[in-house]
Amino acid sequence: MNWVAWLVFALATIYTIWDGVRRTVGATTMEGFFAAGRSIPWWAAGLSVMATQLSAITLIGGVGMGYENGLEWVQFYFALPFAMVVLCIWFLPIYRQHPILTAYEYLERRFGPATRSLTSLAFLLSRCLAFAVVLYAPAVVFAAMTGLPIDVTVWTTGLLTTAYTVLGGVGGVVWTDVKQMAVIVIGIVACLAVLLWNVVSELSFGGALVALGVAGKMNPVEVYDAAWTMVPALAGEPANGSFWADKYNLWTGLFGTFFLFLSYFGCDQSQVQSILTSKSTDASRRALLMSAFTKVPLQLLVLLVGGLLFLHQSLVKEPVLFEPAAAKAASGLDGDTKVRFEAASTAHSSAIARREAAMRAIASGGSDSGQVAEYRAAVKDAVQARKAARTAVGAESDTNYIFPDFIFRELPKPVLGLLIAAIFAAAISSAAGALSSLTSATMIDFYKRWLRPSASDAATLRSSKVVMACWGIAATAAAVQLGGGPLLERVNEVGSYFYGSILGVFVLALAVPRASDTAASAGLLGGLLGIAVVHNTVQIAYLWYNLLGCVFCVAIGALVTVLAPHRRTAP
Repeated sequence: MNWVAWLVFALATIYTIWDGVRRTVGATTMEGFFAAGRSIPWWAAGLSVMATQLSAITLIGGVGMGYENGLEWVQFYFALPFAMVVLCIWFLPIYRQHPILTAYEYLERRFGPATRSLTSLAFLLSRCLAFAVVLYAPAVVFAAMTGLPIDVTVWTTGLLTTAYTVLGGVGGVVWTDVKQMAVIVIGIVACLAVLLWNVVSELSFGGALVALGVAGKMNPVEVYDAAWTMVPALAGEPANGSFWADKYNLWTGLFGTFFLFLSYFGCDQSQVQSILTSKSTDASRRALLMSAFTKVPLQLLVLLVGGLLFLHQSLVKEPVLFEPAAAKAASGLDGDTKVRFEAASTAHSSAIARREAAMRAIASGGSDSGQVAEYRAAVKDAVQARKAARTAVGAESDTNYIFPDFIFRELPKPVLGLLIAAIFAAAISSAAGALSSLTSATMIDFYKRWLRPSASDAATLRSSKVVMACWGIAATAAAVQLGGGPLLERVNEVGSYFYGSILGVFVLALAVPRASDTAASAGLLGGLLGIAVVHNTVQIAYLWYNLLGCVFCVAIGALVTVLAPHRRTAP
């Protein structure tokens, strides 16, 4: 980065933080700090909901996954519109007819205090772990910018976002999200334009599409047709041939993620909080539907950037190691480790040369079976060589470094500065949304409910800021341990352990009128335990945990309702 990029980055980041803080720095009530006085326009709330999905982790991880696997990840979002419609019809009216600040307050009104506290506790654990993964994304960019170790940049990012949220509250989060969305979309379009210019000038637009298709990166739908059998859980990769172990296909995208999205947008306080900032039920519906029908096109755009980047790297000699720390470690190798790394580097250079030659031939109209086979073999060999090189230096997957490597080398410096500012704004808003929801659930569901029910808003807000700082430190410490690997996948995997069971409690509230506090609590605990057992006994893709957790929770809750009937008393 030169001084122009640094200047643009600094000015844009300072403005984003200042504007967010000034909007709610004077908030003196719980409504003002945690729900922005319920004064946020529907379109701003909708952009805030979208921003949590199109955040730093989606941009960095999404481009990397598009580079590695093409459009396959878009299947993850197929169920989003259906889930949003269900939430608009059944969940939103329930939340908006009560003056609540957390989703779990409703559970006490419906069941009792035990269900509310247990569900809120499950949310706190899941959101803290997911927030830890989210913090890792901007830390990757920060490490590439400064050359600092990733642990240092994780702590720096975590402490800065914590300080911002303590000052700004939810109103600052929502308005930061609005600006973030605008700048990130501009940045994506700029990256797309640069890549199209570089790739199309070499291959032509049609040739680029053909080359992506032959490489297997243009297929957004995979209908898995292997045997519907489960296999025992073993160390290592899922067994080939198991339908349930295949992570991304049409069925996980329609059913597994349907339950994930229902729970994330309808039962996760980080999202419910954004919905509750709108002025009315109709405004909240418009906010959700806005996200539902724009997310898939935006995600396709991000993945397409990753696919074009794959072609571009074929033309400019893809590096064997994208992660700067791994490349630095490679320069200090000796002995057998150095020999293995050099062999992997030589194999990678050969595979890339073959990949480029075959790609140019296919893009120019050559499509005989020999050329196609050679191209696909070269693509596979390059992947294997990169993996061998990472193993030699002791590095994990470098998917998260693919996009940063490109933007630092290729983008015009003013655009680079603006895009990095957007990535940090996305990190700030995502982290601030998570911290605010963690704090609101802690203070409202535990502090005000059990410890100090008569505490004034002013006293509660003072305590809230201390609790928020503690959550920020805890999540940052967890980020050091949970980071690494494809971040977009990791954050959803963490949530899937909890989301199905949490959703099951709300389904019990709507579908089983006679269910009691005991039944709902037993269902939640049984669902979480059931997922733990499944995870440790069979190989099954994590997206199915969302469906199974909900089924376990509802089945156990319904069974307890039948065995121990509850006589409802007047509140």
